Amino acid sequence: MKRPTEPDAPAMPSLLVFAIAVLLFGSPLRRLWLAEDAPGYAPFIVWLAVIALGGWAAYRGGGHDA
Repeated sequence: MKRPTEPDAPAMPSLLVFAIAVLLFGSPLRRLWLAEDAPGYAPFIVWLAVIALGGWAAYRGGGHDA
């Protein structure tokens, strides 16, 4: 049985994923994976990581709309 949590607790993993995505796609950090000598599949790996984190957040949140 699940423990009762705070009302804002299910949103926290989603906000964490959003913050990581903003950091990866909106900061100068993107120069690391968009460099000319980076492999061509590097952007796809970054997107896969963000999608996987989003799936984890949905699983952790219970996946139920309230």
